[in-house]
Amino acid sequence: MSRPLRSLNARQIEAFRAVMVSGSITRAGRLLSISQPAVTRLIHNLEIDLGMPLFTRVGATVAPTPEARAFFIEVEKYFVSTDRLREAAMIIREHGAGRLRIATINALSGTCLPDAIRDFAAEFPDILLSVHTGVSSDIIDLVAKGQVDIGFVALPPGRTDLDFRPLPASEVVCVLPKDHPLAARSAIGPADLHEQDYVALGPGSLMRLELHALLRAADAHPRLRIESLFSGTVVHYVERGLGIAVIDPLAALVVDPARTTVRRFVPRIRYELSVVYAPSVGRSPMFDGLVACLVKHYSRIVREVVDRLA
Repeated sequence: MSRPLRSLNARQIEAFRAVMVSGSITRAGRLLSISQPAVTRLIHNLEIDLGMPLFTRVGATVAPTPEARAFFIEVEKYFVSTDRLREAAMIIREHGAGRLRIATINALSGTCLPDAIRDFAAEFPDILLSVHTGVSSDIIDLVAKGQVDIGFVALPPGRTDLDFRPLPASEVVCVLPKDHPLAARSAIGPADLHEQDYVALGPGSLMRLELHALLRAADAHPRLRIESLFSGTVVHYVERGLGIAVIDPLAALVVDPARTTVRRFVPRIRYELSVVYAPSVGRSPMFDGLVACLVKHYSRIVREVVDRLA
């Protein structure tokens, strides 16, 4: 019959984590500002309390046992949770309730969002903004669960559990290498992509699904060379001559005009983003202020894309 575990000593757990992270008893001692023998003693006592070996010792080096690796997974969960609590307390102490948690798609985080935040910070200098970048589906779930206050996403149809405000609509564009034969055209259509090298967004992209429906209707079959989750990454492959891409207008602004051409894509595929938030989130001047700043700079970028295509 196994004996019950004693209550674990927090200092022992800190020493164990420091050894796992640093890979050395000596480095762990420096991280904790204690001596090497003190770390060794803490680890030895932890092994006794747990009733299992945690490290094998070969000369001056240590290697974690399989049991230690499994235990470390649980230890990290504890430290991540306590670190988040400590960070939350610090934010509340320094900023009170003045905090907005934002989640945004990658296309916005690298274009108009920094300008919008700059303008917002000038109006609300005491507000802390926490910015998370991800894909629309994940962001929508974060907003719905209350883990972020506001999201900037491509909103899929059928989500009735969130409030949303559409941003100005735009349309997707075609980007292609500067020296590509199709670059001489003013607009690119699905049939033009037949048997052309093609760089695609990830399979879950609504934009890609709409494009593929048009390709099927035109009996066009491009050669898929690369697929990437973010449009900002797709343009880098186009710049290097790896294929043509059909992407959002935000990514078109960051292409290198010396290597890449941007053209209209017909028939038009609408590009629509929305500001989403949970119905339970109270609207406030800082909330509306951030949305106003984002709309201002997003509208500017949409106009710039239209002007470039013209």
